[in-house]
Amino acid sequence: MIFIDVKRINFFLFFFLYIGLSSCFPSSFGREILDMNTDWAFYRGDVEEGRRADLDDSGWMPVALPHIMQLETKHCGGNSIYDGIGWYRRYFKLPAKYKDKRVVVSFEGVMTNCDVYLNGQKVTEHHGGYMGFVADLTDRIDWNGNNVLAIRVSAEPDPLTPPGKPQDKMDFYYYSGIYRDVRMVITDKVYITDPLQENIVAGGGQFVTFPEVTKDKARTHLATHIRNLTDKDQTLSVFSQLVDSVGHVVAEAETPVTLQKQSDGTVEQDLIVDRPALWHPYTPNLYTLHTQLLSENKVLDETTRKIGIRTIRYTAEDGFFINGEKLYMRGANRHQAFANVGDAASNSMQVRDVIDLKRGGYNAVRAAHYPNDPAFLEACDEYGLLVVECIPGWQFYNPDSTFIKRLYEIGRQMIRRDRNHPSVILWETALNESRYPVSLAKEIFELSHAEYPGDQMYTAGDYFGHAEMEPYYDVFYKQVSKFPKDGDVMSNYPEDFIAIKPLFTREWGDGVGEKPRVSLKESEQEQMRQCRSRIEQLNGKGYFDWCMLDANPHMGGHFVWSYNDYARGSQDETMYSGVVDINRYPKFSYFMLQSMRDKAVSQLGLYEGPMVFIASYNASGDFASSTTDLTVFSNCDEVRLYRNGKLIGTQTRAERTPLYRSVVEKGGSSVFVFNAGEYEAGTLKAEALVGGKVVATHNVSTPEQADRLVVDIKTDGIIPVADGSDMIPVYFKVCDKNGSLVYNSGQEIRIQVSGEGVLVGDTISRIGINPQKVEGGVGFVFVRTTKKAGKITVRATAEGLSSGEAEISTKPFEGKYLPDGKHALFTGKEEDNVVVKPSSWQKRILEKSRLKIASVQVGSSQDGYPASNIIDNDDHTWWIAGEDRLPQVVTLALDRPTYVAASRILFQKDSSSYKHKVETSEDGERWELLYERECTGWEFKPMTVDREVKYVRLTFENVSEGRAGLGEISLY
Repeated sequence: MIFIDVKRINFFLFFFLYIGLSSCFPSSFGREILDMNTDWAFYRGDVEEGRRADLDDSGWMPVALPHIMQLETKHCGGNSIYDGIGWYRRYFKLPAKYKDKRVVVSFEGVMTNCDVYLNGQKVTEHHGGYMGFVADLTDRIDWNGNNVLAIRVSAEPDPLTPPGKPQDKMDFYYYSGIYRDVRMVITDKVYITDPLQENIVAGGGQFVTFPEVTKDKARTHLATHIRNLTDKDQTLSVFSQLVDSVGHVVAEAETPVTLQKQSDGTVEQDLIVDRPALWHPYTPNLYTLHTQLLSENKVLDETTRKIGIRTIRYTAEDGFFINGEKLYMRGANRHQAFANVGDAASNSMQVRDVIDLKRGGYNAVRAAHYPNDPAFLEACDEYGLLVVECIPGWQFYNPDSTFIKRLYEIGRQMIRRDRNHPSVILWETALNESRYPVSLAKEIFELSHAEYPGDQMYTAGDYFGHAEMEPYYDVFYKQVSKFPKDGDVMSNYPEDFIAIKPLFTREWGDGVGEKPRVSLKESEQEQMRQCRSRIEQLNGKGYFDWCMLDANPHMGGHFVWSYNDYARGSQDETMYSGVVDINRYPKFSYFMLQSMRDKAVSQLGLYEGPMVFIASYNASGDFASSTTDLTVFSNCDEVRLYRNGKLIGTQTRAERTPLYRSVVEKGGSSVFVFNAGEYEAGTLKAEALVGGKVVATHNVSTPEQADRLVVDIKTDGIIPVADGSDMIPVYFKVCDKNGSLVYNSGQEIRIQVSGEGVLVGDTISRIGINPQKVEGGVGFVFVRTTKKAGKITVRATAEGLSSGEAEISTKPFEGKYLPDGKHALFTGKEEDNVVVKPSSWQKRILEKSRLKIASVQVGSSQDGYPASNIIDNDDHTWWIAGEDRLPQVVTLALDRPTYVAASRILFQKDSSSYKHKVETSEDGERWELLYERECTGWEFKPMTVDREVKYVRLTFENVSEGRAGLGEISLY
């Protein structure tokens, strides 16, 4: 068994490493980084002259970053979130010692567009919320008085800024606010640049590549861009050191350079590392690269970053290779949103997601559908999670030149920001599920390879689209039949398997199957239905453009949709496709996919390889999941299951493998299913064995009557920081007297936080945080730290239950703050100017009872997808035409002429485009056109009918790929 230590180096090692490095370098100013996440004022709404330095902002609310412009309910779907304007202000005063320095403010993410002002004067503007930017304040600071930085933030719909699609038609949310970190960076006027401030192809900042990598030697190439803002020529040197994980200097180089006044240049260096510790998802070895810019024995500037030495390649036949070894990717798609705070989660929450993904059995993540937080990528480097990074896009393309210009700019900046992360191994340069010209694909492909020259840049495309796009993606997400004759026809049949490009499935697991979506509030039987769907899909019985997943011999890997549940603008209902809920609490499917990890690989401090999980609450004889179909997930060789001390049975991996051969052959695990006969309350116990020895166990006891609350502060080994902005996740579990979760409880609980922490959203009844009703027996809150280190106590109470309590201590912030400036006391309240949107017409329609449809007629049907599926009140059963011929006609009939207020049509394929018309008739002879339009399967909101009808006729005129198909037609 392999054990890899992925814990952070302890404080004392860092201390001595710092002292050791400092003794090697001359001392002087260097660079200062000042935290700016606290002491902000916020106003919800637009403010005329909000940029003015002398504005009376005493009524604004005090806030800390990351910040969403309005806290939202946990289930906030249906375009109900705040999408207006907000103003932020931050006061500061800088000492005179910085007067001759360069002063910039670095924003990691502001959603969506913003204007930045200093002391009433505009500094810059930025478009797009997923990439950061730099505001240069150098020549604008008042050195004798107070300064105020004012930012006008717009979360309003903007079709010119990618992704560009209106939120009411989006499958996720953009949310709002200054939702990532902000810091002030102070350097000498001769400095190492920031790649987001420069506009240099494959340049700016520091670009680290590895032209030669073997087990014996690696050549690390550094391209360090420096700029001289002074009016004097500068004689300089760039000194770089590479330090291993235990503090040993393994390579160094010093390079002289002369930089003329008001100019810039790039210094190239090579660092040779003997017997390098290569970076790999299971051995995420990192080096510390420290670079200093020296002048006459003085440090003008310095940077420190973690790097990983590795090499990658893809092949059409065999998929992905890292450091020359084949690796099959088992990944998940991750949205960055959390309950109540949207995308505005602290860095520690980004790290927890990475830890949770790793423990869940994944070695890869698709950061869908946008560049994620830098802290998330740093954690992927540290813990070993491969990343597919995506430009922002979702079923939308705007031919306007401004949209295209901004898209290209975001693509360039994404690569410049994240090119040094060893975890990023694939760049998705396609607008997700969107139709766009071949010229766009070509230009993004070319700019990407220009930004990252060499053989370590691989781009990925969502579809072939048509044969002309084939050259412009290095990796494809679809298995396409009839290539190149018809690049839009996808296949799920072995006879059509062809290896044109390396192949991955970028999304699978949602939209089809027995139960693609399930909430924590649903029973164990429903959770097991989701698991059964997905294991069958992995084994090859899935949606036709998922390429049969593990059953495909050319498959390089796949990414389940999705890691977490999330709210979306297009639908009122939360998207319950996650293996964890919005709060990151695991469902059964989390453990099913966890069982796909290799039992022989452990990461010390993170997880041990062997696992076993009983997928049952052992709750009731009404559920097969507690009786005749008791399912156990394990990656071990053998499983024994006991009930109340009596052996139910023993099953081996070998005997279960024929049922899941494709999964097992790809390194995954079979499922163990036991028939326990009649139900018996008590305790189930599973033992997992390897080589005849028990290596993992799991117990499940029948939940009794709710008795107590248990407060669970989720740490994951992360000590919260008393910086005024860190966030701590806290779960509240309704348990019986034995500590078993009462999985079906909807108990209302009250929460109290005392000490050096604040309950996020406390006292706001609108969002239901305190008090709150638990879901599936589990409640959740965020606690934000204060600036003072100390103890935080969280207490929960509920009527009729024993209270619960837990404590955690925070550690002091070790960085530096930008001190607050002079201003009036901010007296605003969290709910000032709150915007509550009225319930949508669509939501009110969907709350009505559906009209009973007497019959449905179709021109043709495919086996397994009958016409009756169109009217069975189940969105996840389909009718698919039995032939490619168009048009295809579907006719519904009511018992008698009836007034119909609205209709709702769900097409079969979310990513296909369907050109169609809808007509109505009272007698079946005279037809009246209702509408004619083209839309994708995602656009299934109700449409107005407002007429007396007996018949409804839908005619498919064109389908972008695949056949005509429907999930459901409903009349209201």
